[in-house]
Amino acid sequence: MKRYTTTPAGAAEPIRIEQVFAEKPGGGLVEDPGFDVPETTAVYAKGNGKYAVIKAYRLAAAVAKADTTLKIAKGSGIAVGDVLAFGKKGVACTAIDTSAADSDKVTVTMGVDIPAGSVLYQAKAESADAAVPVGTPVYVTGNALAGGMGEQPLRLVNGANLRKETACMGDDIAGQMKNITLV
Repeated sequence: MKRYTTTPAGAAEPIRIEQVFAEKPGGGLVEDPGFDVPETTAVYAKGNGKYAVIKAYRLAAAVAKADTTLKIAKGSGIAVGDVLAFGKKGVACTAIDTSAADSDKVTVTMGVDIPAGSVLYQAKAESADAAVPVGTPVYVTGNALAGGMGEQPLRLVNGANLRKETACMGDDIAGQMKNITLV
């Protein structure tokens, strides 16, 4: 006779933060981006004292110069009209196919070779050689943000060592943050 039940363990969250050595006292209020945001996502200050997310798009497959589509890992919050950038090149997303279980197929022509696993960032505007993030990154989220729940108070980190393989930002964004290092 069986008198107990077992529940299988859920999927483990990847470790993203190695070490934190500086953070904003009291954290800050982050605007709802409309999708779930994992820790280590960059945020920028808005004029109203709140913070907004800089979307990060991790490539699920390498991109060749002539490719017209990208495979982006699920959970990025990609939307038609978002400007994806790598280095100083930024182009707008024109269509998204979300039918695959592990990635979204995004219609966009980057025109550069990009290795798999690289992280693209959300740019302010399209540009062939002068793309900049949608806002100047000042902190990374120290914990996850649930989408669709309105503005939320969040731990904001401005000094940390983050795991390059799992952090929700690439070298382009980390390079603009003095005390954030991807290891």
